[in-house]
Amino acid sequence: MTAQHVKGPGDAAALHVQDLVVDYPLGRRRTRRAVDGVSLTVPAGSTLGVVGESGSGKSTIAKAVLGMAPVTSGSITYGDRGLLGLPSGRRPQEIQVVFQDPYSSLNPTKTIGYTLEEPLRAQEHRTGVALGRAGRQARVHEMLERVGLPASTAGRYPSQFSGGQRQRISIARALMLDPELVICDEAVSALDLSIQAQILNLLLELQHDLGVSLLFISHDLGVVDHIAQQVLVLYRGRVMETGDSAAIHARPAHPYTRALVMSAPVQDPGRQRERRERRRAETPVAGMRAPLGDSCPFAHRCALATELCSRERPQLRTLADGRAVACHHAELEPAETLLTKETR
Repeated sequence: MTAQHVKGPGDAAALHVQDLVVDYPLGRRRTRRAVDGVSLTVPAGSTLGVVGESGSGKSTIAKAVLGMAPVTSGSITYGDRGLLGLPSGRRPQEIQVVFQDPYSSLNPTKTIGYTLEEPLRAQEHRTGVALGRAGRQARVHEMLERVGLPASTAGRYPSQFSGGQRQRISIARALMLDPELVICDEAVSALDLSIQAQILNLLLELQHDLGVSLLFISHDLGVVDHIAQQVLVLYRGRVMETGDSAAIHARPAHPYTRALVMSAPVQDPGRQRERRERRRAETPVAGMRAPLGDSCPFAHRCALATELCSRERPQLRTLADGRAVACHHAELEPAETLLTKETR
């Protein structure tokens, strides 16, 4: 078998999503808008983190890229190839995915070796170029060792592994066809914190060694800050803020992003109490209804909301530091978080 090619940024393509809208039908005449005009780019060899609460539309974006969700409008391109409407057999093999649940993503009746060989057998059928059994097994052993598992585990079944080990196997499966872009859809959210750190470090190592791009989806802004260079914050299918990950985590400009930062747990009880008190101070009185129509979707949860927010949807605008934010009043108070104050 030939040695695996390590890609550089010049070898891979970029993923571009432009003005993506995804509507799901609710009965005969109603629809629910899951993604509302989202644009993003994953440059070759880098990581974009997409973060938001449950129901924000982040996983729907991943499904749209993978051809698993109906796209109402917009475009999705990978390099110079449009991905919308492609049948499964013609979708680019350079894009692979690691799903959230390591317990349900592996076939319990098949050995790990059989599962990892499946992409190679499909590729052989599609291209007519056969690696042969020995070649496939060598590739399986190579990938298992690359994700930190011994080659001998190929003959074992999923039930014999822990959650963290199963996620390593899922990552190995995603790498079997030498991809350029890996979509990680909540890939660490079902794992313990210590195992999360191991998997994140593994992904960073693989990106450094193989040059793969990552579209990393999570509800945890702290996790995204650890792995991503750029971040996109979603709320109810709309982009609230996007830009440099470290800058957004340290000084979030949008009230929703600030809420995400302050909701993240910290080990020190005093710091946790201070965060909780500030979060309460920035939360308006309960009882306001979620806004309808062309308005800010976060207005009912925002202490900065005014009448303007309820009648006019804020558009993404670029701030002085280069990030973009969809908020009428992002400059009304210092865009500081407790993370910034704790370092003073």
